[in-house]
Amino acid sequence: MTDEEEQPDPGARAGQAGKTVAKRAVAKKAAKHGARKLLLLLGVKGAVVLAVVLLILILASAAGGTKQQTASAASLPSSTTAGDGSWDAGDIISDAVFYNSAAMTAPQVQAFLDKVGTSCLSPSCLRGAVYTTPVTASRWCATYPGGTVTFAQMLALASMACGVNPEVVLVMVQKESQGLTGEPPAALTGFGCPDTGPGGGPHCDAASAGVWAQTWGLVQAIAHLHKDPSAINYPVGQTSQIMWNVAETGCGAGPVLVRNTATATLYTYTPYQPNAASLAAYPGEGDRCSSYGNRNFYRMFTDYFGSTGGGKPVTAAPGGAVSVALHGVAVTIPNDPNVDPAVRGTVIQAPTTGMAKGLAAGFGALGLPYVWGGGGDGAGPNNGAARGGGALNSGGSEVGFDCSGLSAFVIVSGGYASPGGTSGEQAQPAHAVPWGRGRPGDLVTFPGHVAVWLGVIGGVTYILEASEVGVPVHLVPLTCTDHDRNLYRYWS
Repeated sequence: MTDEEEQPDPGARAGQAGKTVAKRAVAKKAAKHGARKLLLLLGVKGAVVLAVVLLILILASAAGGTKQQTASAASLPSSTTAGDGSWDAGDIISDAVFYNSAAMTAPQVQAFLDKVGTSCLSPSCLRGAVYTTPVTASRWCATYPGGTVTFAQMLALASMACGVNPEVVLVMVQKESQGLTGEPPAALTGFGCPDTGPGGGPHCDAASAGVWAQTWGLVQAIAHLHKDPSAINYPVGQTSQIMWNVAETGCGAGPVLVRNTATATLYTYTPYQPNAASLAAYPGEGDRCSSYGNRNFYRMFTDYFGSTGGGKPVTAAPGGAVSVALHGVAVTIPNDPNVDPAVRGTVIQAPTTGMAKGLAAGFGALGLPYVWGGGGDGAGPNNGAARGGGALNSGGSEVGFDCSGLSAFVIVSGGYASPGGTSGEQAQPAHAVPWGRGRPGDLVTFPGHVAVWLGVIGGVTYILEASEVGVPVHLVPLTCTDHDRNLYRYWS
């Protein structure tokens, strides 16, 4: 089934993740098949065949790209949409994130598999199966030690050997085959599945089928392209014509300035870019020229793990009238009169993409008046009538926040449960963390007051707060010393 015919169905057929080989890789593809046939004639068997075949496959075909997936390759929350303006065709993911092989340990991978794959009950599911793997090495990777392992252990070891972020592999598994949430198909990662079948459909190589071959094949392919730029089909720093969909559609291509090796690798593996209809229709299906693979990678990585380190900044004013630049977990402190001049324009790193959105919402409220009872349990700015009971300036014409209304608004805007309606309720011992472990978005409490902790910038601790009647919401250094000895965390 070709890409343009596929529907936005989370239950799309497993194993249909194909691979289109770009024109420059045709000779390499031929060499791959020739080498495989030669090995069969020689009668080489067992683990040796697996290791040697995989090595030849990767050396010869690392430049092959995978076929597009369905419009909705997995059932995921849409905390970041590919159509929100943050998609950047030339900067899908940063090199720093893509090659961070220490991003997840084996226990962390296992916890992720248990969480995402909870509905998969078969013994063959990735979260529960055990595999016997061979000792394997290649020109591009350190030696993989082999042994009987879980998939989590296999992935952690293979990713470390090849210098690849295991988060990237997990996303590739789900976008290619839905292998995290269902039984793993033969083409788990789409490796060795060029779109050379009828109508640009998949034509998978049986020698690269199975969980181990697919996992090692993918990480080796990524390592190859990382260490041998000549194998990349879309040179970094240059503008290339990247197709909208498989060549058989006749949809043509558009120019993309590829900014880093990680993005070039994604296009070499899946050589299509989403068109305007694909982005606008997110997370559904666009038009006949729409493709979804790289769009889905960007969306799924962000939903699962946070910022890709790529994409474009998104400007929004979610709390009040102040525009805030938000780029993954990076939030820019606005250049606003209600911000201490020393930190205007400073970029802070939130601990999660959700908390980044919450902080952006709070920054958007800068300058709003302090209103007794304003907000509450995550409500937006209001006149405080419901909570303030007419005391001080509540129930009047002014719309804004009080201290706990603002802090709850920040937390809830990040997608988390309300920390409570008062500063006392928000100082819950179960959520306490030491000051030395503070992260932006934690709450700092005082007798009868609460503020949002933003971290230490230039040696100075800063907070976002609604302090008292007559003082607008502001971002200032922490000067009071009567704060609690703990911070309080509601985003984890």
